[in-house]
Amino acid sequence: MTTATPGLLVRSLDPVLVQKEKTRGLKIIGAKDLEKVNIYGDRLAATVNLAVNFHFGSAELTPQAERLLDNVGMALQSSDLASYLFLIGGHTDATGTNAENLDLSRARAASTTQYLLAHYKIDPRRLVLRAFGETALLFPADPEDGRNRRVEISTLKQ
Repeated sequence: MTTATPGLLVRSLDPVLVQKEKTRGLKIIGAKDLEKVNIYGDRLAATVNLAVNFHFGSAELTPQAERLLDNVGMALQSSDLASYLFLIGGHTDATGTNAENLDLSRARAASTTQYLLAHYKIDPRRLVLRAFGETALLFPADPEDGRNRRVEISTLKQ
């Protein structure tokens, strides 16, 4: 498994670089999907699904999640990404009601964003929070799989 280093994250979130290189270990949506639009109408230029760990039913970041977000924070401070806006999307598994999952995914996106803003010099206007609940499962064949509980970082197309 590849570690999501700041450099790898920069290459994965920079739409220009995504077109030029394939990165192993992170799920990247690249050049073919530059016009991808999510359920909020956001146009996405690049996306990285991160295994930001949360305990079941919780939006509290684990120490492992904080270490991963430290790499994300360093990447978002990079001069290569300075001109971009980013979507921080919270996701859940399909355990619980739709309303509960939407609220929980919103709280997860918020705790992720709060961590980044508290520890890194990132203009809060560059981060857009979105809650997806259980609407975009990473493993739809196994809706209760804990890997569906994640945070997705996307570069917004300008």
